[in-house]
Amino acid sequence: MKNETLTLNTHRLISGLVAQGVRHFVISPGSRSTPVAILIAERVKAAANLALYVDVDERSAAFFALGIAKTGQVPVVLLCTSGTAAAEYLPALAEAHLSHIPLIVLTTDRPLELTNIGAPQAIDQTNLYGSQVKQSQRLVLQDDGQTNADFIAFQTQRSVLAALTAPKGPVQFNLPLRKPLLPDLRVTPPAIKALAALPTTAALTPTDLTVIEQQLQGKKVLLIAGPEEVMTYRTALLTLSEKCQWPLLADNLANLRGHGPVISNFDLLFQAESDLPEDLQPDVILRFGGTPVSAPLMQWLSQQTVPQYLIGDQQQLADYSLATSHVLAVDEQLFIEELVAVLPAQRTAYWASWRTYSQRLQASLPTTADLNEITTVQTLDQQLPANSRLFISNSMPIRDVEDFYQGQQVRELYCNRGANGIDGVVSTAAGMATAGGANYLLIGDLALFHDMNGLMMLRRYQLNLTIIVINNNGGGIFSFLPQAAATDYFEDLFGTPQELDLAQVARLYARTYQKVTTITALEQALTNQVQFIEVETQRGKNVQLHRQLISDLQVLLAHD
Repeated sequence: MKNETLTLNTHRLISGLVAQGVRHFVISPGSRSTPVAILIAERVKAAANLALYVDVDERSAAFFALGIAKTGQVPVVLLCTSGTAAAEYLPALAEAHLSHIPLIVLTTDRPLELTNIGAPQAIDQTNLYGSQVKQSQRLVLQDDGQTNADFIAFQTQRSVLAALTAPKGPVQFNLPLRKPLLPDLRVTPPAIKALAALPTTAALTPTDLTVIEQQLQGKKVLLIAGPEEVMTYRTALLTLSEKCQWPLLADNLANLRGHGPVISNFDLLFQAESDLPEDLQPDVILRFGGTPVSAPLMQWLSQQTVPQYLIGDQQQLADYSLATSHVLAVDEQLFIEELVAVLPAQRTAYWASWRTYSQRLQASLPTTADLNEITTVQTLDQQLPANSRLFISNSMPIRDVEDFYQGQQVRELYCNRGANGIDGVVSTAAGMATAGGANYLLIGDLALFHDMNGLMMLRRYQLNLTIIVINNNGGGIFSFLPQAAATDYFEDLFGTPQELDLAQVARLYARTYQKVTTITALEQALTNQVQFIEVETQRGKNVQLHRQLISDLQVLLAHD
């Protein structure tokens, strides 16, 4: 009877998840999670629209699920056994919390009588993830009674809705289970009806819209588009920029670069100029999306006294520049469409000045024939096919893409910019690759080393992901920081060379491999779909290249 109760209630849990739109499950093997894992596998086997992935490394599994959810903005389920296995999820949950990614975490647990009493594989899993999840609750799957059964399904559905409600984020169910753990496969899953949740749209009142219109009418407005995993309002934002002739500074992760009104490579301008020239100064700033990659831009924002609006229902006043003066927690698409409808078209010298500076910035970018960290990004920009996806590692790669990627084709760019860590990058990119199509990962050698286990998911599921590894034998970003002057300790504490043999790494995970030393060789490797491409660079030379570029740009702007 206990197994029948366990089986029925576990079915209710799974049915509640599926009824609310869950289609992807990522499981790490373990004993305590046996009934849930088996019944999920049974459900997936019977349904063509469900997918199951198994990852033996829980940290990798969590980032893999993050990649699936990030790409599709869909809820993804994680399942693990009890003990430290559950603790391995924390880094990815921190990223999901800060990036507003909907993950549904099922952590199985020892029952109460085996907690804090010396039982094996048992830790205190109550509120294990603290504030990194939107909700954390305990479900009992082995209690009889229709009231508990109905509650399990309802609470499961309600939590999925919570994960998908702005601001989106992860939720956790802790599931204490007693032996015997093997479910009864003869039990038929009960039918669970979907809990209807009609979409709602946060909008300004007509009075508030009129006030905003008056504050923007005839003003020099600067639009800033920060990172946005799925920016549904791109077309509307471009229309607003063009109609009102308001310059649009687009972070590379806003996926707007390459469109007519967008200003790319602006980070270089803010690096070269301590303040903007007078003809570029705005009267009002409208910010959309998350925190921009560009630290110089954020520093500049912190020094401005003009009104700054942070717009959108996801960000919750996430602004470390502390410069936001107005918060509009509204639906961006609707807000922009309303502005387009009421504001007149215009032609301005302000717009022309920004366009001129943008053209000069692009003309100042290096055109060397040498293969280095800068020209690697430029080559990817020129060579990657349209409608492909590029996942970018944190540290130096995302900064170089911010400075040197212009958007030669329409592509989707992704990066873990919530917590900004280099852990889990390979696994997240592998999760992205489950969406199919052409997928690429730009990563440094240390970030690759951090998450080599993620490469096994590529091999296990034959996922299409081309990996370009910038190998400068260590942490290249530290060479730009003040600690680089501590020469007696720098290499051991910050440079941390690992002396990786990347050809051996590729062989271990059955990836085709090529080391390239020229731009032509990189182009050919991309054309030939080599799966693992190594670009060897030097940290010291890279610092010199970047600093010389900024110096040249300062001279160029000074002679305007």
